[in-house]
Amino acid sequence: MSDASAAKGNGPFEEQRQIYDLLSQETRHLILQFILGHPEHLPSLDELAYMMPKNKAAIRDQLEVLTDNDIIDCYRHPPNEDARDLPSQFYGLTERGVEILYEYNYLRGLPVARALYDNTRLSEKAQRHRDAPRPELPGQVMDALTIDEDGDTDFDRLERYIRERKGNTHSVDDQVSIAKAFYNAGIGPEQEGIKRAEMPDSLDVDIEYQPRTVLNHLVDAGVLAQTAPSGPDIFAISERLDGIVNGQVTEEAEANLDALIAHIDDELQVTALAEDAAERDGPQASASEPSVAVADGVGRTVRSILAAEFGIEPEQVEAFLRSGNPVDRLNTAVEVIESSEEVTKSEAYGQIVLVRPAYRYRLTEQAMKLVSTPN
Repeated sequence: MSDASAAKGNGPFEEQRQIYDLLSQETRHLILQFILGHPEHLPSLDELAYMMPKNKAAIRDQLEVLTDNDIIDCYRHPPNEDARDLPSQFYGLTERGVEILYEYNYLRGLPVARALYDNTRLSEKAQRHRDAPRPELPGQVMDALTIDEDGDTDFDRLERYIRERKGNTHSVDDQVSIAKAFYNAGIGPEQEGIKRAEMPDSLDVDIEYQPRTVLNHLVDAGVLAQTAPSGPDIFAISERLDGIVNGQVTEEAEANLDALIAHIDDELQVTALAEDAAERDGPQASASEPSVAVADGVGRTVRSILAAEFGIEPEQVEAFLRSGNPVDRLNTAVEVIESSEEVTKSEAYGQIVLVRPAYRYRLTEQAMKLVSTPN
């Protein structure tokens, strides 16, 4: 936009371009930043000159541009005119200015701008100007720029929204607490978001209900967005390799089955099964078959445990493991072996675990509008 008022009748795209040009020019951008950050949102010219690496003439010129475009106004305080060393003119946003800054996402920077101002060491003159009496901003402007002690802009709107839509759920108080914690942590639409497992470290909040339940309600209400990371929808992880084997799942499962069968064949115990062994439900196994029987007739082998689990003869275990889906056969067999207290699984094989990447959560545009929209 030029230094003249925004042109009318040129269509919405041209108007947006002009407003963007108006807001993005360096000096005007800094002026708006320090108006937002000022404790009263009404700095004097001298305060702006102290905070900005610009001379007063340049700042004054850009104040006039912003005033001409009804973004800011010069608010006067006549009682200060007769006071020595006190400013009587201050610069603050108009109602239209607040609407435009909201539309172009400037109001999200309120807490940051305030923190920057609060952490700036002021000169004696700048301090005197900051503490000077000044006029009141219009109520709508002040409401939009008010930050409470927690660094929130009118969070009540978002809380009302959550309670209106989720008031019938037991975890609604937790939902409000989580939404506020996300806002305080700055996890908004432009951020990557956090995983559910990262919440205890990233959010200073205690909740009664399960995080999954609370997050699901907030996603359903449109307060949080649930996003999947880029990459595969599922990761196949080999316990044997302790690594991802996407694209080689079948081959890795078959390699694990080979190692499992080799483990079975290494059990060279040749005696009869115990009288109360589960395998007695089927035909008695040959005492000469390797790995079928148990030493001293009291224990159980990997082969016998798998035969009982699958409901087959012990000598059929190898063929059964090599039939059907190799991942399903492998995972079932490993789970059975690991759950048994009578045998020990070899490190040469393990399950193929299918894992979905953890979702990330962040506040939605809708939630941010509820927080920052003027009443």
